[in-house]
Amino acid sequence: MDRLEDIFTSFANDQEESLKDMGMTKEEFIENAKKWSETKEGKLEIQKFILNQEIKDLKDQITELESDIAKKQESIKDIDEEISNL
Repeated sequence: MDRLEDIFTSFANDQEESLKDMGMTKEEFIENAKKWSETKEGKLEIQKFILNQEIKDLKDQITELESDIAKKQESIKDIDEEISNL
């Protein structure tokens, strides 16, 4: 496997669900990515695609973290309320 194929394979493994949502298997993505990467424009488009997916994942993680923070803040409010009732 060459370096690009390693990158495509790693990405496909990490993004298997996203690829399914787009109607593509890991293997199809890897094969298509290899074909696309044969041109300069294709390489740039793949890089852009991968970066966009990574951004989406980061935004999803941020949303999860914000939800966790909100739950913890609510717990703090509950504790403060209990303290004030003592």
